[in-house]
Amino acid sequence: MATESLSREMVLDELKFLATVEHALVVEALSVRCSLGHDLDAEEGGATSDAARDAASAASNLALSAMFRLKDINRLLIKANEDATLERATSITSQTAGAIALGPPDLAQLQQLLTRGHHIATAVDRRYERLRPAVTTDPVFDGDLLFNAHTLIVDDGPTHAASFAQLRDALGALTPAEFLRATRREAADRFELRLLEVSDRGYRLVLAALRGLFVPEDSVCGALRNLAVDAMEVLDHANRVLVSRGLLPPFTIR
Repeated sequence: MATESLSREMVLDELKFLATVEHALVVEALSVRCSLGHDLDAEEGGATSDAARDAASAASNLALSAMFRLKDINRLLIKANEDATLERATSITSQTAGAIALGPPDLAQLQQLLTRGHHIATAVDRRYERLRPAVTTDPVFDGDLLFNAHTLIVDDGPTHAASFAQLRDALGALTPAEFLRATRREAADRFELRLLEVSDRGYRLVLAALRGLFVPEDSVCGALRNLAVDAMEVLDHANRVLVSRGLLPPFTIR
């Protein structure tokens, strides 16, 4: 793609893939936030230092940014008469780290979250950068579609590494033993198993509401938008309880 002229179809296909990556980045950032203690007080399982609290806040901002990009890509796809997608990428290729698995990070990946996060962010930025000619020197869109695509691809897309630097800077010299608070993925009892199931149901409800939101029929958008927001709040509350038990949310794709 980097050496040949980009067609409209190639750009749209790449944007579909980037939508799945942004979904994966939402899950990655929310998982990191939970591993850092969410927004809980230290005695409830939250961060034990100001630096780690700032890092958890930075992870929350990363999740929000990925959510907005996911929305913007899907709105652009719809405007281009393509279907929206809420699929989730399972990997992305980095020039420096090879294929990087995407998904809820395990303990080993969380212990390397600064290196892992930098590689992922750099790889995603490069994917957006490869699309730049299609909205600048050799545009494949026109009118409002070109304006929206230019904003997404040039202004908003290749900003992952810069945004991730805020989390890296917040953690500073802290070691994983000092900033990781919730790291378990297996339930210790039936109560914790139910908590994990509640979190997963909340996640699936969010996706269901968003799938309905990305449709041309405006009459249902308002209600589905409110449902999506409510579902996100339910998921957030469920994950807060999980973190207080030292557990990470599953974010299971079914």
